[in-house]
Amino acid sequence: MQDAIYPYDRELYSRLFLNCSQRQSSVMLAERTPHLHHLFHRGLVSTDAVLDQVIRQQRPKFDFESGYLAAEDLARIGFVRQESSFETYAEARPLLLETVRRDGYAIMVGDVYYWPHCPEYRSKHLTHTLTLRAHHADTGEWSVIDDNPASLLCTYRYPEDVIAAGFDHGELRRVRHFTSQPYDVAEAERGTRESFSALLAGHRDSHRLFEDLPDLLASPWIAPERAIAALHDAFALYQGSRILLRAYLAPTAADPEAAALAGRAAGQAAAVQNQLLLGRVTGTVDATGLHSAAREVKETEQKLVDLLRTLDGVRPGER
Repeated sequence: MQDAIYPYDRELYSRLFLNCSQRQSSVMLAERTPHLHHLFHRGLVSTDAVLDQVIRQQRPKFDFESGYLAAEDLARIGFVRQESSFETYAEARPLLLETVRRDGYAIMVGDVYYWPHCPEYRSKHLTHTLTLRAHHADTGEWSVIDDNPASLLCTYRYPEDVIAAGFDHGELRRVRHFTSQPYDVAEAERGTRESFSALLAGHRDSHRLFEDLPDLLASPWIAPERAIAALHDAFALYQGSRILLRAYLAPTAADPEAAALAGRAAGQAAAVQNQLLLGRVTGTVDATGLHSAAREVKETEQKLVDLLRTLDGVRPGER
């Protein structure tokens, strides 16, 4: 049976930068406000942060800390994140039904082992989120949204006991949603500009991710396949961050070149990532060619940050 892909911006809300919970939350919130781009300034992460978390600490890509969906950012556009923990699905069920009835969705945290569309079904236990969209009282089924094996959000329909099993056997067993409240659009714009200015003021980057790439690949202290996999994740995160940043800059930057540079950096990072993806399959990479491609990303990144510092505090149409 062919997957029914859910309608959403696949490039912006991909799994490059966002984890499953962030991505599903963003897609739901984007349907409920035209101002979600105020969250995307958090895409201004340094490559040093990527290098530290993914390479040095060896944290999984989904655990990358960026500040995305921070409470203060959500509050500017009228959202408050709510999260409730339960021991069983039976306990969580009234909240799930009420939240879906009122808001049109609820995000459940459970275990992929029990959900048939997940690649890890009946083979591996992993914490994951599932977005519930509708409960069908006549059949007792739930309509849900989640990744397919190609990481595209698709719609599925399951008997309630299947959904319950994933929740009851999950490690976290939580329900998440966002309540809404009135907000001032002008104040949201002002607050986000100030937040972005603060991020920019504290932004420091040695660009060692680009320059030290050959050394990491040649290191005797890490297996080549692990180095390639870690670099692949690092450049995926960077690519996704600049896609997100471009979406913030396009409607807000005083010079359209800022968004163009962010998009160019993302495209160049994708080229590096694709070489690393091939390396994950073959077990070898062209370190010299990769280094040259990474330096092109570095050059664009430097131009981008320099321009952002020049434009800091300037509104569209004022330059």
